[in-house]
Amino acid sequence: MLTGTALFLSSILTLAAIYAVIALALNLEAGVDGLWDLGVVSFVAVGAYTYTMLTVSPASAGQSYIMGFGLPMWVGVLAAGIAGSIVAFLIGKPTLKLKNEYFLITTFAFAEVIRQILTNERWLSNGVAGVYNLAQPFKTYFTPSVYPYILLLLLVIIVFIVYVVVHRLTYSTFGRSLKALRENEPLALTAGIRPDRFHIRAFVIAGFFAGTAGAFYVWYSTVITPSLFTSDITFFVWMAIVIGGLANNKGAIVGSVIFVLAGESLRFLDLGSGFAVRMASMKIAILGLILIAILKWRPQGILPEKKVKFSNSSKNS
Repeated sequence: MLTGTALFLSSILTLAAIYAVIALALNLEAGVDGLWDLGVVSFVAVGAYTYTMLTVSPASAGQSYIMGFGLPMWVGVLAAGIAGSIVAFLIGKPTLKLKNEYFLITTFAFAEVIRQILTNERWLSNGVAGVYNLAQPFKTYFTPSVYPYILLLLLVIIVFIVYVVVHRLTYSTFGRSLKALRENEPLALTAGIRPDRFHIRAFVIAGFFAGTAGAFYVWYSTVITPSLFTSDITFFVWMAIVIGGLANNKGAIVGSVIFVLAGESLRFLDLGSGFAVRMASMKIAILGLILIAILKWRPQGILPEKKVKFSNSSKNS
């Protein structure tokens, strides 16, 4: 029983680590830069499919998808990030000129367009059937009972690396420029900060990390279908960064862990089959109540953004 519980917990934490990577990406563009994006799942989907199409074997009888080059996994991860960046650039170039709710609606629409393409263009991605039994990194070196912990450790290391990179970007000159645009764009313009250049850079960087998260999601699920990449992922990640604390990178990770633990731990409850089905349908409502409770207690999230203070000497310099 203990072993089964430990394996289940490791699976939940692995999923939380993947969400943490997406949350860090979204936190950079939404929390630091103030770009309220409702289409981050599109980068995840493109990254996941790019990784799969490059690393999987050629399509067999009854399957239909492009490429299938059988390339190394790390090549696939890098390509997934690059693909996410390219899509972010193509989406961001026309949409970043829009403001507020118009940007929200447009990014959400783009995400749905991409999902519909993956669903209906069978030649591209095998359509709704998807691709199954995908390989996981280093799995052949470990026993099935040990491997889930290895995958968790690998993703924890990846989360740490992404956190360090995003944290340094946040507190660099680039990050301070993004915050200046977020707080007062007209004033930032007078300081020579061009919104078009900085917004597109933040959007592309976020697309890169979200794209790599798509590859990690393939590692976790070993299957890829369009139904995995619905708008639920976007809303879940938004809830995670709001719970953790918008614009706080540690908060993005904490919020992801809390959110996934709260959602997936419902499976531990010993319920009858009928009530379990109803509980699954109530999952979103339960998570919403958790969000409301946390925000009532901590309106700025569990770890609010730390305001950077400058000394008088740095102000005068």
